[in-house]
Amino acid sequence: MEENLFKVYFVEDNPTETMLMRLALQQIKNVEVTFFKNGTDLLHKFSESPSDVVVADLMLPDFHGQELIFQLKKIDKKVKVIVISAQEDVEVIAELQNQDIFNYIVKSDGCLKYLQKTIQVACFLIQHEYNFS
Repeated sequence: MEENLFKVYFVEDNPTETMLMRLALQQIKNVEVTFFKNGTDLLHKFSESPSDVVVADLMLPDFHGQELIFQLKKIDKKVKVIVISAQEDVEVIAELQNQDIFNYIVKSDGCLKYLQKTIQVACFLIQHEYNFS
């Protein structure tokens, strides 16, 4: 079976974290990752050419993650959104889950490997057209 190439958009305003994420994500086969420094640029690109997966920091200079997710889902309700943030407030995470995010990852020492696996699972589910809604 021919494997698909999946588009992943990643928005993170911290250059050091972006570099670490870039190193981790380039190891995933069949995934093309585009990085953005703010939500505005991401939304502009997403509205022109939606990606399969969006990985978003919760706190961006121009958007709060919840508003960004709302805007992404308005454009394409099937996009798999993964939030990666240092925010550990259970109420915030529950609100994000109500917005139909795919996963929430707390930034930590082990989060890069977990993020790789999460993206791989999301792409597998997309490829096999699983829908949990």
